[in-house]
Amino acid sequence: MEVAHTASETFTDSQRKKTPLPLCRLVEDRKRSPSDVPHHLLETQTYTKLKSNSAIEAEPSALHFSGFKLGKDYHRSLKLINISSEVINIHIIPTQTKHFKTKYLKKHRLVPGLSYTVKVHFCPDEWRYFYDCIRIHCKGEENLQVPVHAYPIIDDLHIPTHITIPAVPLGQSVSHVIPLSCSCPIDFEFQVHIIQPHKAFSVQPLSGVIPANGKVEVTVTFRPFKYDTSQVTLQVVISQFNSKPYVCTLSGSSSPRLALSQQEKDMAHAREVLFVDSREPPPVSLIQPLTKTKQRSMRTPEKSK
Repeated sequence: MEVAHTASETFTDSQRKKTPLPLCRLVEDRKRSPSDVPHHLLETQTYTKLKSNSAIEAEPSALHFSGFKLGKDYHRSLKLINISSEVINIHIIPTQTKHFKTKYLKKHRLVPGLSYTVKVHFCPDEWRYFYDCIRIHCKGEENLQVPVHAYPIIDDLHIPTHITIPAVPLGQSVSHVIPLSCSCPIDFEFQVHIIQPHKAFSVQPLSGVIPANGKVEVTVTFRPFKYDTSQVTLQVVISQFNSKPYVCTLSGSSSPRLALSQQEKDMAHAREVLFVDSREPPPVSLIQPLTKTKQRSMRTPEKSK
């Protein structure tokens, strides 16, 4: 008797067969040189609290370098605000990877309501995702962590929130193309979710890849089946870090006027064709030349005279 495997066992076995993605491709590993002195606060403390504790608030709660060019310098600022009622002393542990440099000036203890300004500089050398963090050690409080992210994005993608498709008669269709372009030398996957469907609309493709330094087109076809105004709402999701979906509503309509006006146009065109044909002389190929017999019959009366 065969034993049926559960879905969880099958999923676990398939996951074991897959080769895990090396962590170094996503997060840079900090390689310590022999001359580096161990930081005891980094080695002995944990830093898991985000945004704020009862003494310090980080503004913003995370730093994002969204979109970059290789070899160019970027910088972001971070404020560490004393939100307690006491004068406190904190320890700022800067970023640890070579692509991020942290600078700050700390001369005295932090008075309530005041803040330290921390500047982070970033210089990328390849197209990938970078991660680091700033750690804040607070005596007697939960230690803070401020994540630092850097990642390439599609910065030239423009999808309107509403598109009006020209009205068409029943039985006919019209298509509208939404271009998805990318100016980065890397590919981005995309998905199109129809969050408000309608039978009169069809969308192709629903998923795919935006090629590096290229573009792909999403085609929306409107084919009305009744006299009405119809609309469909799409959500376009790009596979990039910290991405927000693009929501677009397309509307189209059809009315009896369109069919009547189309018939009038067809009839007017037919009348024009008939009028032109009646004024034109017949083609040369249709004119038959006179035969010798007919020519002689035409000359006979002249001889009688």
